[in-house]
Amino acid sequence: MLGVRILLILIGIFLVISLLGYAINRDPRWLRFAGLGLKGGLALAILIMLAYLVERLVMVI
Repeated sequence: MLGVRILLILIGIFLVISLLGYAINRDPRWLRFAGLGLKGGLALAILIMLAYLVERLVMVI
């Protein structure tokens, strides 16, 4: 569980660095990196929620 939290924190740091890079350089590639990081973070959060849901369903059965 700690590894998942660290991974989510790293994705958040990546987003902040990407947005700061865009603010400094105004290069659209930074926004593309930020978008990919955001999509990856959301996908990871959804997968974690699905894993918890399956775990709870298995415990009930």
